Amino acid sequence: MDSQPSGYLPMKERPAPGDKLILVPVYVVPVEILERSIMHGLRYLYQVVIVDGYNGRTTLEDKKSVDPDTDFVPETDEQECLELKISPSLAKELAEHGAVPSEFQSWKRVIRNRRVSINERKIQVAWRIYAVRGKEIIDTFTGEMIRSAGLAGMLFS
Repeated sequence: MDSQPSGYLPMKERPAPGDKLILVPVYVVPVEILERSIMHGLRYLYQVVIVDGYNGRTTLEDKKSVDPDTDFVPETDEQECLELKISPSLAKELAEHGAVPSEFQSWKRVIRNRRVSINERKIQVAWRIYAVRGKEIIDTFTGEMIRSAGLAGMLFS
């Protein structure tokens, strides 16, 4: 696994010319999950956990894979790259925890539980791009807009 980001998360919304870009390093961690439930029996799932390499937040994606885009090169006059603060071993632990939603924790583990497996060789490091457009911040990966400066501060703190 490379220690430096290469490529960008696929984008639902492309940055417009003139947007200020904030590039956040993320770990793309494919996980294999064995889920047991009283209602559904055994299920084997493939999902992806996106671990923020700057602050450690996790996002669980219900996709088999998320392949970083290496063809796109952002064009902008202003760009800020945040540093990678999370180690690969910590990112793996965070991904294991992030692959287990809250409904599988607490007393409900008796009814539903998950066993998570991660192949460390498949972990990739990429950039997640946020586009600052006026007073809005757009997460180009999800297409969501953040309108509050307070939320933006919480996002990057």
